[in-house]
Amino acid sequence: MSLVLHDPATYSRGFPYEEFRRLRDEEPISHHDNPAWERGYWAVTRHADVQRVSRDWTAFKNAPHPFLPDTEQYGEDGSSLLMISLDPPEHTKLRKIISSGFTPRRINDLAAHVKTRVDAVIDTYADQGECDLVRDIALWLPLHAIADLVGVPEEDRAQVFEWTELTFGFDPTVAVTERMNAAMSMYAYADAMCAERRSNPRDDLMTVLLEADIDGDRLSDMQLASFFMLLQNAGSETTRNLITTGTLALLERPLQLERLRADLSLLPTAIEELLRFTTPVMSFVRTATRDSDVAGQTVREGDHVLMVYASANRDERAFDRPDDVDVLRDPNDHVAFGAGGPHFCLGAHLARLESRLMFEAILTRFEDLEVTADPATLPRVSSNLIDGFAEMPVRWSSVR
Repeated sequence: MSLVLHDPATYSRGFPYEEFRRLRDEEPISHHDNPAWERGYWAVTRHADVQRVSRDWTAFKNAPHPFLPDTEQYGEDGSSLLMISLDPPEHTKLRKIISSGFTPRRINDLAAHVKTRVDAVIDTYADQGECDLVRDIALWLPLHAIADLVGVPEEDRAQVFEWTELTFGFDPTVAVTERMNAAMSMYAYADAMCAERRSNPRDDLMTVLLEADIDGDRLSDMQLASFFMLLQNAGSETTRNLITTGTLALLERPLQLERLRADLSLLPTAIEELLRFTTPVMSFVRTATRDSDVAGQTVREGDHVLMVYASANRDERAFDRPDDVDVLRDPNDHVAFGAGGPHFCLGAHLARLESRLMFEAILTRFEDLEVTADPATLPRVSSNLIDGFAEMPVRWSSVR
């Protein structure tokens, strides 16, 4: 196979679905070289095999981290400290503490705030008749929703959002030192938030997590700061790309769009389908802890295995007409939030809430919304992890 899966340039025009269809049919597990790993890595492309690797956490671990290096110039950047990089029992213990504050009730209580944010963001551009869907609209909702949840004051948000974009954005022109400085600033800010909440507790997630005590276990300041950074990243980049790529998918399919407009109660089902179809997080890595058989291939202890979610979500063995968007698809066993096991996305409920309210506003408030450029020519984020557009110009005739 000529594609270099760890090279962000491979995805500069979107995920290469046709090539992965061939892999699923002819080579469901394939070996690839990587400059950072002497033994390269295995790419697993079928839905069932991705689920098998994801769910068997005793045979396939996340540590030191689940990210695919794109060059040999990579090293310890703090990602091993993130909850997503830990394995049971440490991951389970940490997740249990965090889940005590990250409840569906707390997320649902945000609904009114999120809806107000959605309307405010759209109102900002309503009279202009055009904007960039990525930078002007989709970017801001998840950032504000997370800030509302955690408790970042309004006056600090511009700075926190700037650090988030520098640290976790996929702009190749941003220097490594600039990213590291922004990350250190975010850590320092999270530490200061912890200290402030100890003196002045509030009704926000940071306070809840500071006070959380599960069977005598509490979060350290370092764990809280790491979670703050993970939440800012994972909670903003993925939802942003679901909103933009999902909107494009609906605009390109008028019948599906009108079906949703006619019955907004279909939105929860439609969002699961858009998650499957767009798959914002393309893949994650696991490392084998022992020799194992995957898709008929022996994977040795220490080998790296790439679970390609974007391929699994288009697997004909798991989905009927996988390249079509069907807002009525149910059941929908997609792997956009992970393929089962202990690492299922902790923020899935928040992402679904944000997406439902944003898509509801897009469907009901914009008249004659359209993309004003050929999507095939639009720049995408430079990443081997996240699939999405860097910009998407749109226009409309009016906003209700």
